[in-house]
Amino acid sequence: MKIKSIHFLLLFSCLFPRSLFGQYDTLPKSESNFNGPYFYEGLTYGSQGNYNPATVLLNRGFEMLRITTGNLYYDPINYKYRFDNIICNLAHPIQNISDYGTKEFFLEQVIPFGDPKKPYWYPNYTLHLFGGGMTYTGLKEWFVSKKISHAGILSGATLLGAALINESIEERQRGGSFNLNVDAIADFYFFDIAGILLFQSKKVNYFFSKKLNMRDWSRQPMLLLPGVYMGNCGQFFSFKPRIPYTKSWYFFSMMGLGGLVGVSHTFPSNYGLSIGFGQGPKRKEKELLGLPIDVSLVPMAGLYLDKNNSLLASLELSNSKNDLYHNYFAELDVYPGLVKIGKKFSPGAWLALSKEKDVVFGINCNYTFGLGVGMHP
Repeated sequence: MKIKSIHFLLLFSCLFPRSLFGQYDTLPKSESNFNGPYFYEGLTYGSQGNYNPATVLLNRGFEMLRITTGNLYYDPINYKYRFDNIICNLAHPIQNISDYGTKEFFLEQVIPFGDPKKPYWYPNYTLHLFGGGMTYTGLKEWFVSKKISHAGILSGATLLGAALINESIEERQRGGSFNLNVDAIADFYFFDIAGILLFQSKKVNYFFSKKLNMRDWSRQPMLLLPGVYMGNCGQFFSFKPRIPYTKSWYFFSMMGLGGLVGVSHTFPSNYGLSIGFGQGPKRKEKELLGLPIDVSLVPMAGLYLDKNNSLLASLELSNSKNDLYHNYFAELDVYPGLVKIGKKFSPGAWLALSKEKDVVFGINCNYTFGLGVGMHP
């Protein structure tokens, strides 16, 4: 079975959890009294220490830069990034779906396994519905932890703002004519908003947080110099459901632009080591309107170190790490909290090696609100 099918069946089971984990129609008494936090626990190290509205906006909004071509410089006023076209599509969803073809829209975008040749529904469920819903709860918990009012509204606004940036980067058409984009309609109305509504449920949050051990293991966004470019952006989610009849072994899965499955072991010190194998997207050279017509999938492997489910370091090997400069075959992320200099200073680092033997390098620290600075050739 393909990696994406494994991910989808695992995640979709939250709607029918009895089939996977036994009876789960109602939470046991101790669980029903659980009020969180579910996804943001205030840890000061690793990926959770790097988690805040700014990094969510960058990782979720700019992740498609990893497989698009052209200039990494992002300017929303630039005609290449069509906010106006996205807004026009979102303003008339029913008419635009009808123009595209209602049957085709639902088969490609909404119905699971509806059209195997155009499985756009897969990232809609995994990244927009489940990933977006989890992000909504995590952000809301972040705002609450900082004692900021209207946490739910701010969380939803951040999530939908990142969605608009993401759609505008995917759009990236040239010219001033209207371009029909039903993918944006499906992402925004059918799945981003649905994810926010789905994760209002205490049962859903508990299931993903405690049963699947879902966490945000996103990248460390970097401002790359010379010039001002975005690099190392990407939102990724880890899953570690416990292997039955074991205490410290877990099934492991990573979901994002690409997917991995494997195993994970948690040590008595609460450190975890996970290994996964799967596939990542590789940009094809042929383009249409500045975007690849399609992406191919290539083998990918990853090794991950975490503490209390907060990612401390990752090493990924693949021919799939595409940005506008290189095809990375190796990428190392070390998060603040793993290496300490003195009592308080803890830097993070990003190192990417390309087939062209070039190096992209970035530094992050626990004083920069999750944003790092790097250099590219």
